Amino acid sequence: MIIIGFVFITLDKIFFNKKKNFFLFTETVEKIKEEEKNNQPWTGLYISIFYFTSISLGSLFFLGMQNISKSGWSIIIHPIMEDVASFIPYGGFMILIILLLNAMDFIHLFHWMDSDLYNPASLKYDKIIASKKLFLNIPFFLIRSIIYVLGCSFFYLKIKKISHMLDITRSLTYYKKLYFISIIFIVFFSFVSIFMSWDWIMSLNPHWFSTLFGWYVFSSYIVTGIATITILSLFLKKRGYLTFFNKNHLHDLSKYLFSSSLLWTYFWFSQFLLYWYGNIPEEVYYFLKREEIYNYIHFWMLIPNFIIPFFGLINSKNKTNPKIVFTISFILLIGHYIEIYNLIAPDVGTKFGISEIGSLLLIGGIFNYILFFNINKRKQNSYTGNPFFQESKNYKYPYM
Repeated sequence: MIIIGFVFITLDKIFFNKKKNFFLFTETVEKIKEEEKNNQPWTGLYISIFYFTSISLGSLFFLGMQNISKSGWSIIIHPIMEDVASFIPYGGFMILIILLLNAMDFIHLFHWMDSDLYNPASLKYDKIIASKKLFLNIPFFLIRSIIYVLGCSFFYLKIKKISHMLDITRSLTYYKKLYFISIIFIVFFSFVSIFMSWDWIMSLNPHWFSTLFGWYVFSSYIVTGIATITILSLFLKKRGYLTFFNKNHLHDLSKYLFSSSLLWTYFWFSQFLLYWYGNIPEEVYYFLKREEIYNYIHFWMLIPNFIIPFFGLINSKNKTNPKIVFTISFILLIGHYIEIYNLIAPDVGTKFGISEIGSLLLIGGIFNYILFFNINKRKQNSYTGNPFFQESKNYKYPYM
């Protein structure tokens, strides 16, 4: 999978370089093609890295929420949540590499990093971007990004270490430590996730802003994280590894999947309604641009991200049907990749092609390798030291 992805990216790069000489009719077209050439294959890589990193972040957040709420039902799938989160240090490091290449002017995904935009004597001077220099400047931007990556990686490793010690010692001291560190992580991530979405996505179009954008992207983390946890739990159960996982646990996971997709839809609708109804040119242009390029994809992606999970999971019986839940979870992962693509690609001048497919296969292959490497290292029944393990093992949903 990784090799195929690398081959796709290489072929796209070669193909694009051969095509570039055919687009020299006007200066404008030449500039557009040059910008697209510089951004390939980096756009596809950046989208895929962010997508799989967001899945891991969503999984770690869900794990933290289970810890601080002292939920008993989910203990047996805590190892799954932890393993899905294992990509955070790797994905974060790859994002930092791409941001650093932008800062060094090797690639040009972030338009605001052009120093001429802040120089009043330059023809490129942009008054709006210049007014944001206090926040949008390269050193501060990189420092913030490093804090995001190191912070999330630290909490992942810390939660993993304490959970391991709890499993060995079965001591309430480590359980209390796990509870405390999870609270600190939730508080940290509640702030960081908002700034992360501003920096890593919204700043791609520095003229546009949304007060809801951070929560909108945050809700996507949760949906993709829970969907991946569900798929992996069903897969391992079928292979005979997750022996204690049953329809009662699946029902609760399905409820979270259902409610998180509704939360995402709420933020989607709120953001769109406020901006569309206000009809302010610099705000509504964000949606018009995407509708023009991708034929109203902003509305079409409601089908996999809202309509299918809503009607598919609203019935309680469907929530315990492994085939239905697995299929809907997979559809949600596809739908939210489309969403991430829709958030990033239009602002960096590129369209979906071989490079994006190759990047998805490459980063997806790395993600799966790291995920299953951690699963293979772990013993079959972990978290047995958690005081709620027996409750989770014998959990029965009361209304089923």
